[in-house]
Amino acid sequence: MLVTVSIFIFTVLGVLAARYLVVATKLTEKSIDDAISRRMRTSPAMLEMRNLHEMNGVMRNLLIDLVETDELASRAGGTDVTPGDKRRLLALREARRREVCAETIVFLKQTGGLPASTKTSKTKG
Repeated sequence: MLVTVSIFIFTVLGVLAARYLVVATKLTEKSIDDAISRRMRTSPAMLEMRNLHEMNGVMRNLLIDLVETDELASRAGGTDVTPGDKRRLLALREARRREVCAETIVFLKQTGGLPASTKTSKTKG
């Protein structure tokens, strides 16, 4: 009987010790992960990745605007469009094209990606 009780007590103590070690390991891993994420947030590589991600979004929006402008051009070329609607669509297309070009120039100036030959030239559309 005494042997059975001692085996039971040692088993319970072993399980409790194992659980304690597992919890301590998980807490240590979490603190290591937190320290790594803090270092990564301030690292130059992560800052550059965030900037590239933002620039990618801006360029994506500009491309979407260009596609929408081309869709306006295709609608203006249709056969079922009245001359007044055609003039209005062409004017709208031209306004959007100028707006997209202006946004692109501002974006390129901000990122330093504007070629020297176009910095002073006016956009023709």
